[in-house]
Amino acid sequence: MKNLRIKLLISLFAFALILVGVIFYVNRQILTEDMKKQEVMNRTLIENHILKDMQAVDNAHFYFDKNLSEKMEEVLRKLITYYKENPHIAKWDLQKIKSENDMDVYILDQSNTVIYTTFEKDKGLAFSECCHRFSTLLDERRASGEYYSDGIDISTTTGGYRKFGYLATSDKKYLFEVGIDLLDDPVFQTFNFGKTADYLIDKYADLIEVQTINAGGVFFDDSKAKKITVNDKSKMFQEHFELAKKTMKPTEYQTEFKNGYIEKYRFIPYEAEAVRGESTRRVVYVKYGNFTEIRALTKNIKQFRVLLCIALVTSFIMLLVINKLLSKTIHLATYDPLTNVYNRATYVSKMDKLLRQRKTNQPGLLLLDLDNFKQVNDRFGHVEGDKILIETARTLKQEVGKNGFVVRFGGDEFAIVLYDTKDESMGKLANSILEKIHHLKYEDNVSIDRWSVLSVSMGGAICIHPDESERSLFERADNALYQSKNAGKDQYTSYEEAPANKES
Repeated sequence: MKNLRIKLLISLFAFALILVGVIFYVNRQILTEDMKKQEVMNRTLIENHILKDMQAVDNAHFYFDKNLSEKMEEVLRKLITYYKENPHIAKWDLQKIKSENDMDVYILDQSNTVIYTTFEKDKGLAFSECCHRFSTLLDERRASGEYYSDGIDISTTTGGYRKFGYLATSDKKYLFEVGIDLLDDPVFQTFNFGKTADYLIDKYADLIEVQTINAGGVFFDDSKAKKITVNDKSKMFQEHFELAKKTMKPTEYQTEFKNGYIEKYRFIPYEAEAVRGESTRRVVYVKYGNFTEIRALTKNIKQFRVLLCIALVTSFIMLLVINKLLSKTIHLATYDPLTNVYNRATYVSKMDKLLRQRKTNQPGLLLLDLDNFKQVNDRFGHVEGDKILIETARTLKQEVGKNGFVVRFGGDEFAIVLYDTKDESMGKLANSILEKIHHLKYEDNVSIDRWSVLSVSMGGAICIHPDESERSLFERADNALYQSKNAGKDQYTSYEEAPANKES
């Protein structure tokens, strides 16, 4: 760590000297740096504003549209009752139902095709063909038999802002759906993300367009006569949209035009706090231009070209140096260098945070020792011992998956932290690990000898008391581990006794 700090300090000094030298010889660089900083700051402000405002709109609709959702449910349950008495839906007067309830009515068959509706543009729409993920969601809703109400949604055919409710018939033959146009809803008129987009476009000269795209790739846009989808855009646009949706991380690309004009296309993933159907996840598409930069550079374009090249090369080199040093430092400080699982320091930090932020979940700690591991090092050498540790860590990570994380405390001591578990689940995980370790003994001829002398002892404890500390949980799991060792090793023991309440 000390050597790394010295290297970083030297790098920063070198950067400062280069920067001072550039500014000393060419003072125009100051203007360019200020422009770049202002550009980054403006984009940060814009995108933070966008996401916060979208969250506010979603929260407002989540808390204020309860009556609307209840009304939709009431209409759908009436339709279910009516269906039981009149199962021949082809004879239904859907327009009358719409006029009585002021909602469009949709009837979907088992293939998720709209066979009857008061919204003519959606008649014949087959979700199984156009929208596979949404069709799967409809199948799940049909199977559950429960009522569902989405948040801010859009019409698949028009792209208009809509709200929908769903309820399946008891025989699962049909899925009834009702929908309303949100432009007529007072809550939507008050909390409308489109107003934020228009405000930001007017305020920032370089901001050209702000659009919201749902998970199915349809733009939220009532201003168009026809819906717009991602498939209508370029291949590059589609690739970055899918990348942002998949990774839930911002992504971008840019296009350069004549006279130095550049358009940058940013894709910012967004996920609502409340899960509300297909509208829960979206991607915000933001398009920027560089008008401010062009106007400033026009003042002295000949001199600025040289200075810009120097600044970009210098900044790029500096960025590579810092990124390389910091990434290596962070990795070494976080992971065990041999097995590439978390080290003890990371375990303490993550466990303390997990215990502080827990609500109804019950974190669990599973401690694991490789019995007779010293014999492996003595008989086969430390290289073979390291292979055992690496294979063990890999097995543990596969077994835990996304339910927790693996830690190596040192030597042959490992731990598994589970975010939320119960005694039965922890026991199943422990038994599965035992079975996998046993299997490794006979997996191939090379590993038989070095695995044959080993067994695994495990002890687990679950955090039940709301004020329990990491130390207390570790001590209980450690006691359970030594019960396994004392009982003959190669087994799992659960510490079932809850910790005593702390004195006030």
